[in-house]
This record gives sequence, structure tokens and C-alpha cells, in this order.
Amino acid sequence: MTRSHLCLLCLLLSLVNFAASQDDATIMQSLKSTLHLTPDVDWSNPDPCKWPSVQCDGSNRVTRIQLKQKGISGTLPPDLQKLSELIVLELFSNKISGPVPDLSGLTHLQRLNLHDNLFESTPANLFSGMNSLQEVYLDNNPFASWEIPETIKEATSLKNLSLVNCNLAGSIPDFFSSQTLPSLVSLKLSRNNLQGVLPSSFGASSLQQLYLNGQKLFGSISVLQKMTSLVEVDLQANTFWGPIPDLSGLQSLRLFNVRENQLTGLVPPSFTGLKSLTVVNLTNNCFQGPTPLFDNSVAVDIIANTNSFCLETAGAPCDPRVEALLSVADSFGYRVKLAKSWKGNDPCGRSWLGITCSGSNDVTVVDLGRQELTGTIPPSFAKLTSLETINLSNNQLTGSIPTELTNLPMLRTLDVSNNDIHGDVPKFSPSVSVVTTGNVNIGPVSPTDWKSFRNRI
Repeated sequence: MTRSHLCLLCLLLSLVNFAASQDDATIMQSLKSTLHLTPDVDWSNPDPCKWPSVQCDGSNRVTRIQLKQKGISGTLPPDLQKLSELIVLELFSNKISGPVPDLSGLTHLQRLNLHDNLFESTPANLFSGMNSLQEVYLDNNPFASWEIPETIKEATSLKNLSLVNCNLAGSIPDFFSSQTLPSLVSLKLSRNNLQGVLPSSFGASSLQQLYLNGQKLFGSISVLQKMTSLVEVDLQANTFWGPIPDLSGLQSLRLFNVRENQLTGLVPPSFTGLKSLTVVNLTNNCFQGPTPLFDNSVAVDIIANTNSFCLETAGAPCDPRVEALLSVADSFGYRVKLAKSWKGNDPCGRSWLGITCSGSNDVTVVDLGRQELTGTIPPSFAKLTSLETINLSNNQLTGSIPTELTNLPMLRTLDVSNNDIHGDVPKFSPSVSVVTTGNVNIGPVSPTDWKSFRNRI
């Protein structure tokens, strides 16, 4: 390229930059006209690059607008997306209303902070093409009901996403893995109207902060077991059920809040033994077994009588009968219905669902027919040596009848009718009535055993 060509190119670039800066100035004047500025914000200079809270680059292109906590009202103009060199747009803690305009042209934008305003809606293509975006805060805006947009997947540099109390509805989409959003470490969606289960993609994420409190979410929290980068997790005030999974792999976990759910089962030692924990809240659930004992360095919130622990003294062991029955509950997935009834340390001292005792406080009957139970028949029934009757009829139990039950010396009736039990019935004493009607696969060799048999012939 000759020197004259080089000079011409420089001149053309200068003209382009000048035209772009003039466009920026026009857009900023439009912004000024749609906002109701307070007296302490002086945008009277004809050059927007000299306005307070506005920054420009060497070519007079607007790169930052940071009008925060000024009490400003008004609306945003639709042409903000033409500020193509904008890196930071911060207008938080004002009274700005109307729609959030289409910002899809802001490919250099890194921080979008509009929290605590009066915005009424978001564009359908929010986040589209914004592959430089790192931080988004849209909390505490009265948006019309909206869902987490699919276009978040295009914001591949996103680190922090905070959409707290902004009228989100629908479910949490299943794209929050490190493969889709490799930089995302903080996801805050608290106090919305989200419903459904935790997406499996959480297990393949690098999230360190997960705040989902105050929603309509339900189901298992087992995916947390795979979220080994977690430092803080807040699931308070949802309807999660089932036990706390093995969290021994979460060596950086500091805050764990599951208050006001329907979580059940024993609080595992793999959790209480985490050295990183500083805050734990388990109040108002259906946890069973011993009240967990944490290190003195952990701030623990477990209000007495708000769970189903056998004793309120942390670390105190349960009665052996309670331990045996909780092992039974384990095989059925620690159902909430059982957890709400099977409270305290004496299954014979109060009305435990399906439990009948003799005068000597021995458990003689376990009657859990028609309780919508799933899972398998627990061998741990054999620990209750005084059992005379086991009724598990009309549930959805699978697996086979454990041979351990043949060792119950007082057993007279075992009713497993109308389930999905398979395999041969173990050999019980002639004095035991075993009722198996309504199990179409009972008696024949199980598929696993049949395959093993075929391999041997």
C-alpha cells in the first residue's frame, strides 16, 4: 500500500469515527430528553463526553453511562442500541419506567445494571448477540410476567446473572452448564414465580453462588451433589423433598440454606463434617433421625420442633426401634407423609402412621397399605424382631421379597399384594401367610437371574 493510499484510509477512518461520534451525541441528546434529570445531574454541555456520569474513548465514542442512585425518572429511548462502543450501562436505584429497549446491538457491553427501577418489560431478544456481557442485574423491577430467555445462551462471557424479584415465571431452562455458559459463577433468581425441578445442567456448571429462594420449585436436590464449585446455595421457601445428598465433594461450601421446604431423611455425616461450612439453616423441614451436630464454628439455624428429629439434643442417638423404622423409610425414599408422622423417639408412644405396638412397647404391626409407596421392600424389617404383620399391599413397590424377612420369629402375615414384585418367594415358615396376588412377575426367575442362568448353560 502506497503512502497516499494509507493517508486516504486514515482519512476515511477519521470520517467514520467522526460520524459515529456525532451519532452517539445525537443518541445521548435523545436519552437526555426522555429522562427527567434531577438538579444535581448537569447535562447542559453540548458535548455529552463532558457530562458527569458519562465517559467516552479517544474517538469521542460513548463507553460508559453510570447514572446511579440519582432519583431520576422518565424512560429510555429505543435507539440506545446504536451506542455500539458502550461497555457499561448502569442506571440502578432510580425511578425509570417503560420498557427496557432492545440492546442487541451492544456487542461490547460488559455490564448491564438496571436494578431497583420501575421498568415494565424486557425485549424478546434480550441478551441476543451480547457475547461480551459479563454482569447483568435486573433485580426489583415490576416487569410484566416473563421467562428466562433462551438468548442468555448467546452471552457466553456471562459471569454474574441476577434477576431477583422481577416477576420471572416458567421453569429454569436446562442450559446452565459450563459448556454453554463457561464463565457463569453466580446465578440469583430469588423471589420470583419459577416452578418445576432443578435442571440437570446445574450438575455440569461451575456455579459458586446459587440463590433460588422464595419460588415454587419442587423435587429432589440431588443435583447439588455434582455442583462441586458451590460456595453458597439458598433454596429457602420452596417445596423441595427427599434427603440431602452426599455433599462431601463440595469442599468450598460455606452457606447452605434450605429452610422452609419438605426435605426428609437423615442429615448425612458427609454434610455435617464439611470443614468449609459457616452458615447452615435447616429449620421447617421434615428431617428425621438424630439432630445433626455441627462444629462450633458453624452458625446453625435449627429451631426446635420444626423437623421430625427423634431428639432435639444435637448428636443424641435414636431409639433402636426408630433407627429400624427410619431404615424402612429410606427404602421408600423418605416419603414426606411418613416423615410428618414418624416424629420423636418412641414409635409406640404416639400415633405413628401404620405402626401398632404391644403392651411391652414392641412394634408388632407395620401397616402401610395404599400409601403410594415406591422403592423396594427393605430387609431392615428384620431388625424389628417383634413384628407379627407387615402390610405393604396396593403400592408401587418393585424388586423382590428379601430373604431376611424369613428370620422374623413372630411374623404371621406378609401382604405384598398388588405391587410390582418379581422373583421367587423366599421360603417362610408354614405359619406365615404370604399374600402376593396382583404381582404379575412374582414366582418366575427375575430377568437378571435368567440371564445369569442362560450364560451358564
